Amino acid sequence: MHNDHLDFETIQAASDIISAIVESSLQERESVFPLNHERFTFFKKIKDPISISFKNTEVYLKIKLNFIKGKNILEETLQIQKEIKDEIVHLTGLEVKRVDLSIQKIIPAGNSLRNL
Repeated sequence: MHNDHLDFETIQAASDIISAIVESSLQERESVFPLNHERFTFFKKIKDPISISFKNTEVYLKIKLNFIKGKNILEETLQIQKEIKDEIVHLTGLEVKRVDLSIQKIIPAGNSLRNL
């Protein structure tokens, strides 16, 4: 993009596209379970599993996820980061500066989402 700054509508559209890319990418992987989108627990508010911030035309992502035990965490996270970054650049033209992944839980293989 040639702008140094993004307007609100562009940021909103980009956020929607980026969220869809992240969710789609995580759902396609056997090694991760995305976090539930529940907003509150009994004691405290849970932050969204996907945090997107912009600085001019640069994108910074923080993604929380659950990982399946037995998979190579380093290899998988590097592939997830690259896949998400490449897809965002391709679809939005924005520069992705960071894709930070935060593993919240390591889940035994064979567990389903209902058991979390």
